Amino acid sequence: MMAKDYYLVKRSFYMKTLVTGFLVIIAIVSMAGMVMADIPDLVGNWTGPYSEYNGDTGFNEQETGFFFLNITEQKDRIIIGHTRFADTGTDVTREIAGIISADGTQLSITEENNGYSTGRIIGPDEIELTYLDDKEPISVAIDQFFRIP
Repeated sequence: MMAKDYYLVKRSFYMKTLVTGFLVIIAIVSMAGMVMADIPDLVGNWTGPYSEYNGDTGFNEQETGFFFLNITEQKDRIIIGHTRFADTGTDVTREIAGIISADGTQLSITEENNGYSTGRIIGPDEIELTYLDDKEPISVAIDQFFRIP
């Protein structure tokens, strides 16, 4: 083998190794970006309209200012706080705890002695939740929350 051929083979090997290494680094960085989603900060006060069905009272819609969600603490993907609403003229407050999905787009909440909500984090200042309660009387609701500045 001539020196020139040896040089070309060696150079080709180094180029293939360099390109392969570069592609591996790009793949690792891309995968890390997919795994490490931005978890939104949900701490704050939220309110908005809702629609519900209750086995005792039937269908109901409220446009504003009736149902409040106050998220007081967040550690990574776990949130805690309370809800506040009026029930036949009585102000009711319930503790809540919830989990933000790993991709930062979904939210699941349990309300103390009062059912579960799941939904989407639409943006930094908007959440939509669906509520389910199988206690008698059964109850379901669609809640749209906007962050209160």
